Order: sequence, then structure tokens, then C-alpha cells
Amino acid sequence: MLTAQTLALAMALTAPLPPGQAGNLRPVFSDDFSHFVSAATGRLDGRAVWQSEFKPGLRTLGNNHEAEWYEDAGPHGPFSTQGGGLTITARPASHLPQGMSYSSGLITTRQSFSQTYGYFAICAQLPHGAGMWPAFWLLPADGSWPPEIDVMEMLGNDPTDYYASVHAAGLDKVTKIPAPDLSAGFHVFAVSWRPDKIRYYLDGVQVNEVNTQADMHKPMYMLANLAVGGPGSWPGPADGETGRYKIAWIKAWQFRDLPAPRP
Repeated sequence: MLTAQTLALAMALTAPLPPGQAGNLRPVFSDDFSHFVSAATGRLDGRAVWQSEFKPGLRTLGNNHEAEWYEDAGPHGPFSTQGGGLTITARPASHLPQGMSYSSGLITTRQSFSQTYGYFAICAQLPHGAGMWPAFWLLPADGSWPPEIDVMEMLGNDPTDYYASVHAAGLDKVTKIPAPDLSAGFHVFAVSWRPDKIRYYLDGVQVNEVNTQADMHKPMYMLANLAVGGPGSWPGPADGETGRYKIAWIKAWQFRDLPAPRP
């Protein structure tokens, strides 16, 4: 749960925009989770805002050797908005499907928002602990893979580094980025995705750049999740502790200088 003081500080972290681009960006999406709406709890303006599963029936990624099962919002679910913002909690649980050992949460805009190119940002405080694996990323709206843009992934046993990645047909590049302790306070993780370049930012400072690949010119949607590693996973197995991924807001912009996408 976010306290009123920490939330106020996080909300004050307005998304730093790329140098010289402030006037070129048009806001298209913003959620501070003051009224968290998921497909399981209701609808806003006639549409579900956040989905809490990758796609119907898919609530974990076995190929990654993950240990979590993504559950829906509810009285005993992984999502909390007490005090403002959204907290996703991963905790040990028994009797989960497919032998998973952690209950956790995932939010996506798969059915409510996607676009080609843009500036995407999240303000968050990340969990510290073995096996914790928070992320903010983009996937194609047409269900294909690759491509994938990972704005931020962190391994909980090392909160002073995170990873920015591009997975595409012609490139599979993961970049390790040094950072302050990301579990000690809120930071803004962002990506500028344009037809020629993908640039990554931490608190408004560019930290990485990759060429936009040939298969990355189609609409993508946003995801934020707290995965939990099992044996053989990238972060290694969790040790039974609880982790909390605290999100103050998620926002997106479109570039004014790019042609309007065709319907």
C-alpha cells in the first residue's frame, strides 16, 4: 500500500519528456489508478480498461520458468488502491493452477488501448527480493511475437540495475542499465518509439538507444506485471517472501509530427 506521503511524492514526478519534444507530444492515455477498473471488476465508458490476464486462460509464462499465477482483482486479489496509486502484490499461495506457488498480478491494455509509435512511461517503485521480476513492456495488438519492447525489467536480487530490451525478428538485444536503488523510491521509466529509433529514459535521462526493426511498425499495447521466478528462471527462484510493485501512474503520448495512423 502506498502511504499518502509517498504517493504525493510519486505524483509530483511528472513524466520527463524527451529533450526538445514536449511540444511534439499529444497525451493519449493516463491512469493514476484513483479508480482502478479491470475486466474482472467493471467497465469505464463501456469498455474494460485493464485486463488481468495475458489472453483468455493464459495467466503465467511457463517457458520462462515462472512461479506466479496472475489473479483477478477482488477482496483477496493481488491489486490494492488503498492510499492511491496501484500496488501489485506477489505472495506465496497454495492450491494454484498448474502447480504455481505465488499469487501475483498483471495489467494490460490489450483490449482498450494500443498505438503505433509514441512515448510510454510508468512511475513506479520496484520490489526487492529473490525471484521478484517486475516489468513494463509493449506487445503487438495483433497477437504476434516477436516483436516486443521491454521498457523496464528488474531482477529483485539486484535493485541497482534494470534491463531495457528489444526482441524482434532481426534483433534480440538486452541492455543492462545501472541505476540508483529502484526499491528505495519512485522512478520514471520511459521509452520513445519512433519509425527509426527506440530510445529509453530513466527519470528523463536517455540511457539506451536501438534502431527500430522492420517488424516493429504496428500497434502495440502496454503491460505491467510482477512475475516471480522459479527454478531455472532468469531471476532465480523466490525464497517465500512477499513483493510489492507500487505504481503511481502509467501514461502514453503520440508524436504530433508523425502521420495519423490509418484505422
